[in-house]
Amino acid sequence: MCCGRDNNQALGVPTQVYTPAQGAPGARPSPGTAEAQFEYTGKTALTVVSPLTRLTYRFPQPGARVSVNPRDRSWMAFVPHLRRSG
Repeated sequence: MCCGRDNNQALGVPTQVYTPAQGAPGARPSPGTAEAQFEYTGKTALTVVSPLTRLTYRFPQPGARVSVNPRDRSWMAFVPHLRRSG
């Protein structure tokens, strides 16, 4: 986790930003596998790298909402200044 800076870029490490998969129209995800949205409540920007999936989640400004991989849901709930919004 980083406070508004992307240290991976500074070190030349490639980052992988999570983009939710587009499902078929009307398709419903299996129970327990649905993506969750998290909203950033801090004051600047936030970049979070999941230790589980190694995915990078970027919250560019306060109030930004990002869809999170189902495997990262429970871990993201403990990141300061993030709250589940969907």
